[in-house]
Amino acid sequence: MSARSRRCPVPVSLLFGVLVAAACGGGGSTGTQVPGNITVSPTTVALDAVGETQQLTAAVTDQDGATISAPSITWSSSNTSVATVTGAGLVSAVGSGTSTITATAGSVSASASVSVTQAPTQIAKVGGDGQTATVGQMLPSPLTVQVNDATGHPVQGVTVGFTANAQLATLGTPTAVTGADGRAATSLTVLGSGPIPVTAGIANTTLTTSFTVNGTSPFSIELQFLTDTTPAQGQAFEAARHRWEGLIVGDMPNVQLTATAGQCGTNSPALNRQVDDVLILVTLEPIDGAGNVLGAAGPCFVRNGSRIPVLGLMKFDTADLDVLESNGLLQTVIVHEMGHVLGYGTIWSDLNLLADPSLPDSTHPHDPHFTGAQALSAFDAVGGSNYSASAKVPVENTGGTGTADAHWRESVFGNELMTGFVDASTNPLSRVSVASMADLGYTVNLAGADPYVLAPGLRASAPGPRLHLKNDLLRLPIRVVDQGGQVVRIVQP
Repeated sequence: MSARSRRCPVPVSLLFGVLVAAACGGGGSTGTQVPGNITVSPTTVALDAVGETQQLTAAVTDQDGATISAPSITWSSSNTSVATVTGAGLVSAVGSGTSTITATAGSVSASASVSVTQAPTQIAKVGGDGQTATVGQMLPSPLTVQVNDATGHPVQGVTVGFTANAQLATLGTPTAVTGADGRAATSLTVLGSGPIPVTAGIANTTLTTSFTVNGTSPFSIELQFLTDTTPAQGQAFEAARHRWEGLIVGDMPNVQLTATAGQCGTNSPALNRQVDDVLILVTLEPIDGAGNVLGAAGPCFVRNGSRIPVLGLMKFDTADLDVLESNGLLQTVIVHEMGHVLGYGTIWSDLNLLADPSLPDSTHPHDPHFTGAQALSAFDAVGGSNYSASAKVPVENTGGTGTADAHWRESVFGNELMTGFVDASTNPLSRVSVASMADLGYTVNLAGADPYVLAPGLRASAPGPRLHLKNDLLRLPIRVVDQGGQVVRIVQP
């Protein structure tokens, strides 16, 4: 017999002992544990950003309640567009919604509910910032923001609110809802000149972002300061300039201006230059002490034919500047006085737009009124159709020289900016004032006017404390010049 085929006999007694031990369960069991129950932890999961994860665990016991140490578990998701799960139980958010994650071992299973609600944590501008458009025109591109969650993924269905100063711009829509790309947008039509801030934000959160676009006007106001100003004062003058440039939007013919020193105020410089469209000299100087004349303004050179000003002067009393600034009225007063330089109340008579003036003969009753057709139409539209007097638009008949015959009547217009008084609260520049500038020959933007209506029954007086703009019209000789700058006549004050 060879070595490969050799057999070694097993003792009968040993074989019998092994069989008995196996039959009685002695010596350790090799039987398989069958899953009888499974639990998943946690059973509820809330995720608030795409890509956010949560580890789930599963415990499996057999039919006798004993823990199975290394069970075979299969994980699945009922809605993989909301959440996915790995073979190890790691859940990942995919999109907003709900899903059920199930763990299965053998014939038993358990589940956890998962909700994904993307919470917006970021808002950023992604398009449209820094654009420029002419007053009255829409920006070339929409203002666009993107809303993201904490992991930088876009959030759909979020309402974004846009805000802008109504004097400066009209928004295509004040709210917009983000799409699948997390983006929301609005158009913007420019109503004012200069920088226009726009804010985009999400309600009930602190999330905001800001745009700055710019409005330009064909009408240009240039300021030349003859005395120093503080930064805050300079900003007030710039804001007033932009305000009028947003209301007057038609280019005027350039004029080659030649002026000798002192022809537009005692400290005015000699000038020999082209002006487009109006140049305003500005001086801050002592006038008559605090509480009297706050400032005064008017044109010095006007165009022949149209009488549209070319050169003018604004001066303000340094004794009153601190009071005006502390009460937030400096820019308001500057806008008012700049209107006089542009012709409001100062070239009415020359253009035959003032009827029945109260000065110089104030001993008899007079009913001064502005006769421009466009101002009259605007006056009726804001409530003036109820005005009982036949003569309108009513012009101030009190206050003396520098107030009467050059402002809207305070007893009718109340807190309107172009009366002879400035209110401590709001001073809207109405459509009537803007339309009156059209009657002077300007091209205007009526949409840029402030909201304003005459009170029911018209106003007996404006409420609250007021500042009287005493004698705020400069009485300077007005030189009428042709386009080449040649003086063709002088109108004495």
